[in-house]
Amino acid sequence: MTFLPISPEKLKKLPSKWRKKLPSAMATREMSNYFALMQELLYLYGFVIDNNPDEYLMVHYPVEAIQNVPFADSKMQLLEAQKAEMRCLLPKRLLAHGFFPEGATSNDNNGKGKAEKICSFSWSGQRRMPSYINKLVFPEEFLTALRTIAMQEDELFKVTSFLEEETEHVSVNGIKLCQVFIAEPFALKLVGSEGVRQPTDTEVKTAVWEACGDSGALQLLFDLLQTKVMDLEENSGTEDCDTELLEKAQDVKNVEQCESKDTDEPGHYKFMSRNTWSSIVYRKGQKQLARLFLKEAEHALHLSLSEGG
Repeated sequence: MTFLPISPEKLKKLPSKWRKKLPSAMATREMSNYFALMQELLYLYGFVIDNNPDEYLMVHYPVEAIQNVPFADSKMQLLEAQKAEMRCLLPKRLLAHGFFPEGATSNDNNGKGKAEKICSFSWSGQRRMPSYINKLVFPEEFLTALRTIAMQEDELFKVTSFLEEETEHVSVNGIKLCQVFIAEPFALKLVGSEGVRQPTDTEVKTAVWEACGDSGALQLLFDLLQTKVMDLEENSGTEDCDTELLEKAQDVKNVEQCESKDTDEPGHYKFMSRNTWSSIVYRKGQKQLARLFLKEAEHALHLSLSEGG
């Protein structure tokens, strides 16, 4: 991972809480802490580089919105049972493993062997691994959450059926699965030679994946990313608008000398402070990432629908 250089002079200007946390996050390579810190720094202090290979996009499903979906209580229990993630970080380098990898580079093996990382057990024998699985750049933990949220009534019934005690042919490692209904919502339990226990997150993920496939989750992901693009473009226009602003702006090294020199006269370049330049570069990068990941989600959705997913 490449870290943005921060001079000692700039580091001294940061709040004490950031001066304490930043070296630790950079040393441990703890992604969530590092990205959270970098986002704060990018926004507040202008440590921005153009075409940053370590740029990332955050996508999340609002937890409060789950209360408005059908069978909310049951879905919340399924989400907890699967240890599903309601948000995800999408680093730019993931695009190197996707459907449209032009211009994206990565040195990791994120896409290699991805098929083994998700549930491959089919309860009915009819759910097959999708052909596009190794090109899917979105984290499985987040897709797991979206599958559950987007679940229709018949799919919820299938999940409970797969986990039903009377379905004798359904088993994992010789252990039959059952459900214990407590009106609405329900609780899931396993009955086997060792007695009654809670199903593991993998076992519940397997049932949900078999019942739902990917199309519902990918449609919801497409909607989330489309909303993200619209939010980013609100009041500032498209990525091309930011590019035009940057092209028209004269690069000024001495910010103090340019702050009062802005002009709207035709044919003149507009002077721009370094902080303004950084904010435009940052939002342009966010718009670019949102658009590219939206393209990935749209293509994956089309493939999923064509394969009956």
